[in-house]
Amino acid sequence: MANNTRSVLVVGLGRFGSSVATTLDMMGQDVLAVDKDGELVNRWSSQIPTVQADMTDVMALEQINASDFDTAVVAIGDSVEASVITAGNLLDAGISDIWAKSVSKEHARILQRIGARHIINAETDAGKRVGHLVSGNYLDYIELEGAYNVVKIHTPAHVVGYTIEDARVHERFGITVVGIKSPGKEFEYGSKELIMHRNDELIIMGKQDQIDRFLRG
Repeated sequence: MANNTRSVLVVGLGRFGSSVATTLDMMGQDVLAVDKDGELVNRWSSQIPTVQADMTDVMALEQINASDFDTAVVAIGDSVEASVITAGNLLDAGISDIWAKSVSKEHARILQRIGARHIINAETDAGKRVGHLVSGNYLDYIELEGAYNVVKIHTPAHVVGYTIEDARVHERFGITVVGIKSPGKEFEYGSKELIMHRNDELIIMGKQDQIDRFLRG
C-alpha cells in the first residue's frame, strides 16, 4: 500500500511547487520538477532533479516523456491560463492523477471541469502537507508545532489483526494510535484492546521518522 514509490512530475518551482517537490524527494519518491524559468531551475537543480521546459507546449511534454509519470502536480500560480493548459496537456498525455493548485474559486472550477482529480487551495494547503498526500502514504497529514505530526493512514499490513497493545506500536515505533475509524462504524479512540483491521483508517501521532518506520514495519 503505502510503501510504493511513485513517479511524480511537479510543474512550477515557485514557493509552493518547490516545497512539494523537495518533500516528495526527501520521502524517496521519483520526482522531476519542471519550470520554464531557467533561473528557478538552476536554483533547485542541486537539490532535486529538474528540467527547464514550458508545459503548455505539447512537444515539451513529449520530450520529457510526461506520459511515463504516475502523478502530476500543477503548481503554476502566476497564470491561470498556463495552469489550465498544462493540466489539460497532462491529462491528454494519459496522467489521470492530477493535483492542481488553484488561486481562485473560478480557477478551481475550470480545473475540476477539465478533469483534475485534486484541487489544492494555495492559501490553505501548505506544500509540505500536499507533498505527503501526493506520495500516497497518507490519507491526511497535519504538521504540528515542534517535531510531531498527526497523520491518517490505512492499517499497515504488519499490524493487521493485532490489538494496539499486542502490536506494541508505542514501544516498537514510538508512535501513538489516537483513534481508529472502521468502515461503517463510528470513530473510536485508541484504547489498547482495539484491533486494527485491514481497511481501517488509523489516526496516529509521532515524529516523522517514527511514522515512516511504522509504515514500513
